[in-house]
Amino acid sequence: MKKRGIGCLMALVMLCGLLTGCGGSKEKENMKIYYINALGDGIGAVGYHMDATKTDAMIDEALQALATDPDSVDYRKTISDSIKITDHVLDNGLLSLYFDREYEELTGYTEVLMRAAIVKTLVQIKGIDSVAFYVGEDPLLDANGSLVGSMNDDTFINDYGAETGSLEKTKLTLYFASADGQSLVKQEKDVYYNKNVARERLIMDYLLKGPDSDDAKSVFPSGTKILNVTVTDGVCYVNLDSAFLKTPTGINSNVVLYAIVNSLTELDNINKVQILVDGAQSTSDSTLEFSLGTSYERDTSMVMQAVERDLMKEGD
Repeated sequence: MKKRGIGCLMALVMLCGLLTGCGGSKEKENMKIYYINALGDGIGAVGYHMDATKTDAMIDEALQALATDPDSVDYRKTISDSIKITDHVLDNGLLSLYFDREYEELTGYTEVLMRAAIVKTLVQIKGIDSVAFYVGEDPLLDANGSLVGSMNDDTFINDYGAETGSLEKTKLTLYFASADGQSLVKQEKDVYYNKNVARERLIMDYLLKGPDSDDAKSVFPSGTKILNVTVTDGVCYVNLDSAFLKTPTGINSNVVLYAIVNSLTELDNINKVQILVDGAQSTSDSTLEFSLGTSYERDTSMVMQAVERDLMKEGD
């Protein structure tokens, strides 16, 4: 009996060490849950350990975490007690969330923050590429009555910290390289952004992230960083780091140039674009075939038309 008691005690000690290190340390975090901050004017990520391993169970656990106040005093739960999710359906990467009619009581900034936090949390789960919201059986509409549609992490490029004054919605027109790298592909994207972020910087951020579809690709070499973007007298100066000098294999230099120029000149206040590297207007260390010391005007002659894109897809 005595040996058995010692054995039990040793087992308990070992269990304590394995589970908590006898100091109460938590399990390893393997994802982030996005919560509303204490002031209610932003969202932020808090590390979280996901216990579930199957996709449906992971969705349920994440939604439960979003509806529970975190330990941090800096944040509060994202989904309030008055908001109920009645169902969720995952189909081919699109997760549809169904809310009851109480969701209609949410307005403006509060609604967008909650939506951003939910989407940014759920798309971390493997198998979920985008999220769509429904109220009852109806697709969610924004304040202007327009369909919100599916959303992913890129829909909400900023984390909306406490310094954020308000959010605005805008439609960006962006140009990327075609699949063969010889033409430009035009894409439009509805995004929410911090109104304190300059539109020209927003455009560059999304160009750097790359396109949503497989028939286009980014013109930036891997690792490229945006140092700053400024506008003076109608000329937009884009300052990139030296990683930009190595053109991605198979992409025409003019495609690289006019993906940037055409995207930025979609803005009314920009007529020309000049690209700098580490603040310099020239360099001998470049594979690019255009001059860094020149301001370029808009040129859409390389933009692939819809019928051409369809023919390429059929060829694939």
